[in-house]
Amino acid sequence: MNRRPVCVGIVVLASLVVLVTPPARAAAPPASSATVRTAHEFPNPGRPRLTRQQRINLAWQIALAANNFSPGILDGVFGPNSRMALREYGASNFPGCNPFNPHDPRIYDALDVDVRHVFATYTISPQDAQAVGHLHYHWRSMAAARRMPYGSLAGCLCEKFHCTRALLQRLNPRLELGELRVGQTINVPNIRPFPGPNDFGLPGGLSTVLAQDKEDMPDPRVAYLVINLKQKVIRAYNRHNRQVALFHCSIPAHQAGFPTRDARIKDIAENPNYTFLPSMYPHAHSKHVLIIPPGPRNPVGVVWMGLTLPGVGMHGNPVPQYIGLTGSHGCFRLTNWDAARLFTLVHIGMPVIIVNPAHPIPLTLHLPAYIDPPGVVINKPRSAPSGFTRHAGTGG
Repeated sequence: MNRRPVCVGIVVLASLVVLVTPPARAAAPPASSATVRTAHEFPNPGRPRLTRQQRINLAWQIALAANNFSPGILDGVFGPNSRMALREYGASNFPGCNPFNPHDPRIYDALDVDVRHVFATYTISPQDAQAVGHLHYHWRSMAAARRMPYGSLAGCLCEKFHCTRALLQRLNPRLELGELRVGQTINVPNIRPFPGPNDFGLPGGLSTVLAQDKEDMPDPRVAYLVINLKQKVIRAYNRHNRQVALFHCSIPAHQAGFPTRDARIKDIAENPNYTFLPSMYPHAHSKHVLIIPPGPRNPVGVVWMGLTLPGVGMHGNPVPQYIGLTGSHGCFRLTNWDAARLFTLVHIGMPVIIVNPAHPIPLTLHLPAYIDPPGVVINKPRSAPSGFTRHAGTGG
């Protein structure tokens, strides 16, 4: 059911190389069988041009994402987002273990890091082509369109395989990404689970992706979320206060738009519409309320998780490389694939704790007795309203 949300508002340590003597793995997933031409009619994509360190970095990024600790967009560079994901996965699952210690293979083995098979082949399907259309840059033309599709096959494939265009080009050095065709076999990151032909860009594709995530990825039984505005991350915890997931997000562009109280998830929607309000965009050339149709390039992406804060929610994003920046009107943006994964972990009524660096949060929603937000100082003053506890607004 559609909704109409309104948004207000490094290189990894060299010592890691020692960790990556992988055991034998299963072969890479088979390519899609959808073809419209014979293989010899297409140029050879070439051997991926990845250094040994880039292969190692990419293998760790893929493994972390497959275990609900997202490094963000895959690029083969083990930067701050990847290091945070690895550090927090280690702290949650192996307390006291240094995840960068080359002599301790526990985290490597638990994540099932696969350096030998960091890329696989995929044959571009007719469904991929159907997910591509005309990109709209003006609100009126968006509202007049039937759907917000990808602008190119390369854009579709980068999102399907969670990677940057630069990485896709490194994996296919002989190809012109602007000239990809249905039936062409290319090299792609060997993400887990490996995608089929359906995609966010198709009306029914999102349901397929969500079902695959639920079936093939670990179910951590999330009890509540903590959004840290300073760090620009969303952390998920189970009923025992153990961190079970990490997602990077973008936050409001102005501190005036920062939420100042905690919330719960109020509503959720797949393939949401977006309501354009002229008052939110004073420089836009439109004075009318407009309804923007669904699609991966919709302003709120492919899923919406609304909070009990006016006009605020967690949602996808039409430009995945912008995640981690400040730029929203009040919402929390994730890549479409991370938003879709988070969507499978939450439910209506789930508590969401907001850690705000701008000013203290005076009230926190009452949580079950077995949950104390990690890193948050809990006090119970006499004047606290029934059903609430107070905290200092730091940590998490």
